[in-house]
Amino acid sequence: MNQENEWNVDSWKKYPIQQQPVYQDEHLYQETVQKLKKLPGILSFDEINNFKNEMIKVSKGEKFILQLGDCAEMYTECTEEHWKEKFSFYDSMGQILNAIVIGRTCGQFAKPRTQLHEKDGTLNYRGDLINSLSRDDRDPDPLRLLLGAHYSKKGIDALRKYKGQQIWVSHECLHLGYESTFVKLHEDNQYYLSNTHFPWIGDRTRLYEHAHCNFIKGIYNPIGVKIGWTINKSEFVNVIKLLNPKNEDGRVFAIIRLGKNKLDKLKDIINWKNDEKLNVSFFLDPMHGNGLEKNGHKIRRIEDIMFEIQHFFNILEQNNEQPAGIHLECTPYDVSECIENDEEINPKMYTTACDPRLNFRQARKIIVFVNTLLKKLKIKQQ
Repeated sequence: MNQENEWNVDSWKKYPIQQQPVYQDEHLYQETVQKLKKLPGILSFDEINNFKNEMIKVSKGEKFILQLGDCAEMYTECTEEHWKEKFSFYDSMGQILNAIVIGRTCGQFAKPRTQLHEKDGTLNYRGDLINSLSRDDRDPDPLRLLLGAHYSKKGIDALRKYKGQQIWVSHECLHLGYESTFVKLHEDNQYYLSNTHFPWIGDRTRLYEHAHCNFIKGIYNPIGVKIGWTINKSEFVNVIKLLNPKNEDGRVFAIIRLGKNKLDKLKDIINWKNDEKLNVSFFLDPMHGNGLEKNGHKIRRIEDIMFEIQHFFNILEQNNEQPAGIHLECTPYDVSECIENDEEINPKMYTTACDPRLNFRQARKIIVFVNTLLKKLKIKQQ
């Protein structure tokens, strides 16, 4: 079956789907979707194409990605002041590595959740695109989708005015009813997702026979796929072949999120890639496999993050693979959410909407560490 010919903007609706909100007012939801479809694209095809050309360099081992930003963006922080601070932060971190910088920004408004409800029965917060962080306002609201579109455009407009180095934007492609309204058709018959340069599919939604992969397979943008420890060979091979049927450079990137104690599975994943001669590059998310809880707060330990990064570099080097990038949840603000040396969290400085983020100092320490590893690798390869 020709997957390209069978694909259209709505063909994902034929497949099983996970992690989608259920709206009490279905008519209002459908009405909102129709409004979104009438909006012009936010990014142009040329902007997406320019990004793809950069990602081709990554897939050839010529460049390194630094992807960083908030776990979940808050609408209240979608202001010129906040964006300027974040873009400057991303820029300064990218300069340490001379990297292609991709922000988790201008659209990172939806979050997958393992459980639909909290322990007390309250609906879980699923990102500002879906519902409110306030426990009194957790019912999914379709009108929030219009705000998401507004703030994505506002953020990308702010980015276009930013005077530093080129920063690209990314977010998880999660709410397919929303995301599909941003698909535009270019004159050369290419469909592209116009609200982000780099969409990724999460570890919970990466099943190749499900809707998310069968939506994103039809778009022109480069794609990230989160790979967690439950992956097996069949799933990995099938999803990469589905998303990159022509085995192109710069098309698909496996974002490894195994955790420090399970990273040996990366050796298997590399073998699967080689067995099937798949064109896929690896970068590391050392955040999501290293979550802990301390005194009622979700935390991450700097030591665990750095251990996984070191191990990631070691495994790739041993298998003649080039590291493509690093993916960090972090913020320029002085938060207390990740810890080092078993320090205590300051609850007054724990402000994340969802998962713990690195603060400026912690992020810089880790990125300097990555820079050291890259320099050592370059010397060995000369």
